[in-house]
Amino acid sequence: MLGLVGTSYKNAPLEIREKFAFTPDESLTFLKQLQIDPDLKGAVVISTCNRIEVYFHIESCCPEKAFDSIYRNLEFFKKTPPDLRKYFYSIEGDPAAEHLFRVVSGLESLVLGEDQIVTQVKGGFLLSLENDHSSSLLTRMFNKAFEAGKRVRTETAINKGSASISSAAVELICQRTPDIQNKKITLIGTGVMGELALVNLVKRECCHLYITNRTYSKALELAEKHNITAFELEKLHEYLPQSDIILVATGAQSHIITKEMVEKFAAQRSTSQLYMDLSVPRNISTDILQLSDVELFAVDDLQEIVKETQNKRKEAISEAMEIIQFVKQEFNDWLNALELTPSIMKIQKNMEAVNNSELEGFLRINGINENEMISRYAEHISRKYTRLFIRNLKQVTNNGKQREFINVVNQLFELQDKNEG
Repeated sequence: MLGLVGTSYKNAPLEIREKFAFTPDESLTFLKQLQIDPDLKGAVVISTCNRIEVYFHIESCCPEKAFDSIYRNLEFFKKTPPDLRKYFYSIEGDPAAEHLFRVVSGLESLVLGEDQIVTQVKGGFLLSLENDHSSSLLTRMFNKAFEAGKRVRTETAINKGSASISSAAVELICQRTPDIQNKKITLIGTGVMGELALVNLVKRECCHLYITNRTYSKALELAEKHNITAFELEKLHEYLPQSDIILVATGAQSHIITKEMVEKFAAQRSTSQLYMDLSVPRNISTDILQLSDVELFAVDDLQEIVKETQNKRKEAISEAMEIIQFVKQEFNDWLNALELTPSIMKIQKNMEAVNNSELEGFLRINGINENEMISRYAEHISRKYTRLFIRNLKQVTNNGKQREFINVVNQLFELQDKNEG
């Protein structure tokens, strides 16, 4: 069984999503926890600011028990109550594969067609694959999803114009701050989202930009690349008071900016400050809103901004879905053919057994001790009929799509007569 358990910005608010966010290390630990189940063949965790999804491949289990097992593991790992399941969706089989294809193609993103999701999904998949937590089925499905995503972006106008969560954040900042070019802006975080925000600010001719990161060398590298100023994270208390805009996009699991930090210098400032938190879980405490002259925005505040981009790109959705359906059918054809493997192996095994048994009896009855030509001819006939049966098997079952016929074929090739003995 192929399944998916997940939640996204469409189903759950930020305060729920941040409870289930995974760092790469947490994903790896969670995948190891799931592997305790002997029926689990593989799993992949996807965790972004807008979605948390667990794709899994499990055998010998009904769907209800499989989904319940994933939920219970998730709740145990994240220490959350079962009543939060109402924010999640559970998808089985072909619809789960189609959902992944839509996610990688950007059709499920807050910003329709955005590119960053590909990197994020690929990161989660490779983490699983390189640590032996994927399965052949999941590996095939994710690779076909990446193929679909690439085709959607190159063959349609789904990502026409630059758009991402970061660009939407900068757009919102500009709406709230008309003279942004003259403002002092501090960025915390050098990941993909942080760098995209920086690029957008540079394009808008912002001159007073400062950047920091837990690893100072990464901040220094970006600073030199864009000709701005880098500083060590330990000096954040020196830069916050002089900053008009603070944008945070890191993978930290706790608050980097607290009410106490802002309160210390609030009285020294004569103008307001704008804080933009693109992190999940959030890196800026919402308590700072208790202070005067402070604005705070997070990823869920960007939905109005992205609507303009959505309208420009919606025309490409039908074209994107045609590509997705085509690539998904290729995946389904492979999956259906996979169902024939046990039957093919049974045919081969039983034909070999019949050949060996009958040849031994024939040689013994006819008093022939050894005859290479007879043996080779028997093997030749056995292989010829094996190929014929396998070809017919694929035709009769429509290459594995009509699974009801597979059981009939398996019964036909049972070697032992059930009436014997």
